[in-house]
This record gives sequence, C-alpha cells and structure tokens, in this order.
Amino acid sequence: MLKTWARSSSQPGVAVARRRPRVDLLPYLLVAPAVLLVLSVAVYPALFAMQLSTTDANLLKLASQSNIGSRNYVKAFSDAILQGAALGTLRWVSVVATAQLLVSLPIALFLNIDFRGRSLVRAAIVVPWVVSPAVVAILWRFMVDGNFGIINDILVRLHVISAYVPWLSDSVSSFVILVAAQTWSGFPFFAITLLAALQAIPDDLYESARLDGAGAFARFRYLTLPLLMPTILLLLLLRTIWLSHSVDTIFLLTNGGPGYANYTVALYSFLLTWNQLQLGYPSALAIMLSVVLLVAASVYVRVIERSREWM
Repeated sequence: MLKTWARSSSQPGVAVARRRPRVDLLPYLLVAPAVLLVLSVAVYPALFAMQLSTTDANLLKLASQSNIGSRNYVKAFSDAILQGAALGTLRWVSVVATAQLLVSLPIALFLNIDFRGRSLVRAAIVVPWVVSPAVVAILWRFMVDGNFGIINDILVRLHVISAYVPWLSDSVSSFVILVAAQTWSGFPFFAITLLAALQAIPDDLYESARLDGAGAFARFRYLTLPLLMPTILLLLLLRTIWLSHSVDTIFLLTNGGPGYANYTVALYSFLLTWNQLQLGYPSALAIMLSVVLLVAASVYVRVIERSREWM
C-alpha cells in the first residue's frame, strides 16, 4: 500500500494533500498591547507633528489652519534666533555630556573598589538622578539667587566677592550654572552604567597585566579604557539625544536668558508654543532636530560597531 501511495504521488497531475502549518496567534496577542502603546505615544504624535509642520496652525485659530507646504522649513534657514539656538544646542550637549563623563568615570572606578560601606555609597549616588528636573532647577535657582543664595553667602564669607552677584543675569555664569545643575543631576546614570561595565571585565586580565609589570595607569590606559569604550560611546549617544531635547532645566533656571544666550533648538520650539501659541513652525523645528539627531545617532552606532571590532 505504501508503494502504491509513493507511486501515485510521483505521478504528474496527482496532488498530494499537505497540512498547512498552524499559525500561533498567542505571541502576537501578547505583543499587541505594547505595539499599540508605542503607536499611540510615539508614532502617531510624530506623524501629527509632521502634518502640523506644513501648516500655519496656532492654538488661537486651530480650526482655521491652512496648509502652507514647506514654508516653515524655508523660514527656519533664515531665522537668526534659530541659528544661535543651534549653536547653543551644540555647546550645551558637548559641554554637559563631557562634564558628566569626566565626573562619573572616576566615581565609577572608586565604586568598583572593595571598601567598607560600598553598598550604601552606591545607593546614595543615585539620589540626584531620581530627583525631578523641576526640583533640581528650583534648588539650584535658590542656591545661586542674587539676593539670598547660599553660594553668594559662602563666597562673601570667604572674601572671594565683596557683594552678592546676580549670577543668572550674566551669559557666561548662567551657562556655567546650567551645566553644573545638569551635570549634578545626570552623572549618576553615567556612573552606575560605567560601574556595571567595569564589573563585567574579568579579573584575570588585570592579574595578567600586573604579572607583566603594568602599573595602575597603564592598566587603565591599555585595558580598562578600551574595554569601556563601547559603553562610553553608547552613553554619549543616549545623553546626546536626551540633552538635545532637554527643556525643563534651562527653562526653569534661566528661561533661555539672559536674552537668547542659553537658547537651544528644543527650548526655542517650546517657547514659541508657550509664549506665542504657535504650532506649525515649532513642529517644523522639532522635525528638523529629529532628523539631525537621527543622522548623529547613525554615526554614533557606526563608531560603536567599529570600536567593538577593534576589541
């Protein structure tokens, strides 16, 4: 009977019944809520912002908005405030990201050492990270206040300055304060992530380096730092994205001032909506910033991949 079935199945024109593979819908059903959530909070707002960027939408006349095509994008290239804000964004991201890295790397190296009370210090180091950015801005604003700030009080008592100084009224000192506040708030994320990367490095590598006569600096320069480089680059990518659209600290501390000294693209877009109730032009600025960040992220990813190949 088997031979007959095999012979008939080999003959042309005889169809062999095959069972179709059964599709398991359970994994798709489990993933569906997360997909719908992403579509509702990420994809749809992005598409809506792209649509708004081609209109002259305003919160006061939202129902009577009209399509103006690419006029908002053309306007952006001749906007002097935007040009200054773009340079301000580059300065803000580069200085703050570098400061957070320089502060957090020694702290991560210290927390990787075995000492008494290390667990308590590791837990305490996270406190600035969990504090709300609004609270951080208000805290630093009170600290540097020109009338009763504790920074002024300490400097006067130490005879560094003779009278209270309105630090936030100067373009240079206000930027330094912004960098200090953002660095204090963000360095724990850098430090904890670098600490996790340090703990993933095998101790055998350090033992072999010691046997070869490598000192502490040589072990850091030729062993620790290269192995940390992919993590450092990933952290810089994340901080670049987060700092580029950061608004709360700058807005609450200086409102972008004095003048336009501390403007960033994200803050400029936010203030156009906050003060002038515009929607179309700020949406175009947000889309342009997103495109720049997408290009920068692709470059970062390639550099990270190359750093892994070198290892």
